[in-house]
Amino acid sequence: MPSKNEKCPVFLTDEALAQLNKLDKPTRERVKKKLEALSTLRPARTLKKHGDVWVLEIGDYRAMYLIDQSTEARTVFFIGDHKEYEKKYLLMFK
Repeated sequence: MPSKNEKCPVFLTDEALAQLNKLDKPTRERVKKKLEALSTLRPARTLKKHGDVWVLEIGDYRAMYLIDQSTEARTVFFIGDHKEYEKKYLLMFK
């Protein structure tokens, strides 16, 4: 995990970037701030059925990401509201 002053790189997949750009401006800015903070945050919660996938809660929105164990880089692959998150979750574990 990163130390206080150390930052891990945060990447967004094309899908996550497209989802981010679809959000209204105030929501997009709030999500961006939280994603920037992700570079120094300790991972908080994983998915119950898939421990490699981490979830970042941003109000009513969720971002799902993976952590590269060797570089500790975070790759965000999903950004959406809670309903979209639940749909994605169900699709991942059908």
